Amino acid sequence: MGCALVIPAAGTGSRFGGPVAKQFLAIDGRTVLAWTLVAFRGVVDEVVLVGDDHDRLTAAAAEAGMAVRIVPGGTTRQRSVANGLAAVTAPLALIHDAVRPCVPRRCIDACIAALAEHPAAVVAVPCSATVKRAAGALVGATVPRDGLWLAQTPQGVRLAEAGPAYARAEAEGWACTDDAEVMERAGYPVAIGPGDARNLKITTPDDLAVATALLRAGG
Repeated sequence: MGCALVIPAAGTGSRFGGPVAKQFLAIDGRTVLAWTLVAFRGVVDEVVLVGDDHDRLTAAAAEAGMAVRIVPGGTTRQRSVANGLAAVTAPLALIHDAVRPCVPRRCIDACIAALAEHPAAVVAVPCSATVKRAAGALVGATVPRDGLWLAQTPQGVRLAEAGPAYARAEAEGWACTDDAEVMERAGYPVAIGPGDARNLKITTPDDLAVATALLRAGG
């Protein structure tokens, strides 16, 4: 079955700081978004970029050597993803953060494979740290980490189920933190596939330095 890639790229990267959104920052002459696109080259059949900076999005696609469709962003990431999914013609879609350029191919393949048996999938890594729940400035409790996973992207959906799920999310005013949660709340099972520590999300300048090192080392 054909598979599309949807990348919400309308964010401004306010936590990162700086005059340019982090997906348009350059690493060795190629934007972060272009590096992200390259990770999916040869795997997906169509690409939808969601955002309003048409010139920069077009330039990133050209850097990656990929044909894309560009659709307007929404007021939230969730609405941007819904806009992107509405433009997809393939039966499956992967939704990936624009600022995860180091995603290994095995994570992408695992997410697609899971959609053969499940309506949605997420790649994730087991939580290895001790988790504390705060009570003000004090530790309120230590949370058992058994069964806890840290979600990454790509997150995959079947369009037949994702369309109604996102329509319901909009109608009922859900504010979900990721695409897997939209599918969960709509009552669909979500498979967990293997993530990777290298699949970091660039949020701070330190993350950008790590991503630069990984990309220079070939992931």
